[in-house]
Amino acid sequence: MNTLLCSLLVIPFIMATMAETPLWEKMETMRWKNRVVVMYSPKPDAQELLKQKQFLANKTAEIQDRDMVIVTCVGSTLSGEDTNYIQQHFNHNISTFGVWLVGKDGGTKHSSTEPVTAEKFFGMIDAMPMRRSEIKNK
Repeated sequence: MNTLLCSLLVIPFIMATMAETPLWEKMETMRWKNRVVVMYSPKPDAQELLKQKQFLANKTAEIQDRDMVIVTCVGSTLSGEDTNYIQQHFNHNISTFGVWLVGKDGGTKHSSTEPVTAEKFFGMIDAMPMRRSEIKNK
């Protein structure tokens, strides 16, 4: 329960502090520091978005261990600049749900129009050479 409460409090805090910064700039500041899961939905109550959030809930320790940051983008709240970034950078149709795993190098490592389980993200990350090096050096 404490883990769920922590993740529900921390993620909105991160997003609130970054709310006025353009998405491309947020992504750039996280380069070489974080792996980013970007979730996009045209509507805040879309089933895919709710399911994706559920997949990541209660995974705070695993997310932190992998230097992950979760960024939620809802179409109706995005600036035109952010909407264009999602369309162009991720080559995404903004009328549908999308989720992307962005590596520390800023490259898109995985994209999907369906929710992705936390375990699948963790498996992809754990297979990355940089992550293997991090594990070895701990």
